[in-house]
Amino acid sequence: MSMWTGNAAVVSAKRKLRQKIAKRLQEVTDESIISQSSKIAHQVRILPEYQRARKIGIYLHLDVPDTIRRGNGRIVEVRTDLLMRNMFEDDKYVFLPRVVPTTTLSPNQLQLLQLAQRRLRTTREARYLPFLSISMLHMPDIESVESLVIEDAKANSFTVKEPTEAEDAFDVGGLDLVIVPGLGFSKSCARLGHGKGFYDNFIRLHRMWSEYNDLPRPAMIGVSFEEQLIQPTVLEDFIELPTEDHDEILDAVIVGDEIYRSSRSRGRRD
Repeated sequence: MSMWTGNAAVVSAKRKLRQKIAKRLQEVTDESIISQSSKIAHQVRILPEYQRARKIGIYLHLDVPDTIRRGNGRIVEVRTDLLMRNMFEDDKYVFLPRVVPTTTLSPNQLQLLQLAQRRLRTTREARYLPFLSISMLHMPDIESVESLVIEDAKANSFTVKEPTEAEDAFDVGGLDLVIVPGLGFSKSCARLGHGKGFYDNFIRLHRMWSEYNDLPRPAMIGVSFEEQLIQPTVLEDFIELPTEDHDEILDAVIVGDEIYRSSRSRGRRD
């Protein structure tokens, strides 16, 4: 149970924590970004979930223009270029996210989600269909990733490259593993996003879809810099990550050479 009572208190605590983590990330050096990202790429590669997985969803780290200075709020993410190169080298099917309104999902995908909702009508998720989610689209090779361009790029804004048209993960049987970004993480595998809810929505929708089709849900693995890990000795006032009902708990979080697993992951049968 969260130590924060009431939605307003949780929202306020999340806002405060985002500010603290963002401030810490401004101090991370380029050398540390590369070093930590490389360690994480190695740890992901030796994970049992990765070795078993055939179809993997992964994010593209933020492409932050040099015009945005660290002191002005520049936020960095664990780099995923080495991770993706490993995946293609290991003959994995790689999928990248595109944020979309749920109304634009494929008819097949929408139908499956609606059927899943009817099957789950006795749960709190029975009416769950968010406005925005993520489509995970297939990238055939590293060249297709490197050829992506930023849409509507602005020199003073955070930008991310997204695929436009490609085969959707739900149309090929869903994903086996998803590498999840975030702004903050806890050792118990709670995740703090940027506040938009895209990944929480996608994780829940995929879980519902997997349950309806009697398929194993994909493993959800977070990747984090040391500066993003919630630790009371570093981020005073926070002994845990503030969460709400819609916040999803991950199976594991990788921080450098360390792998933290949730209780659900430790008891999971694959």
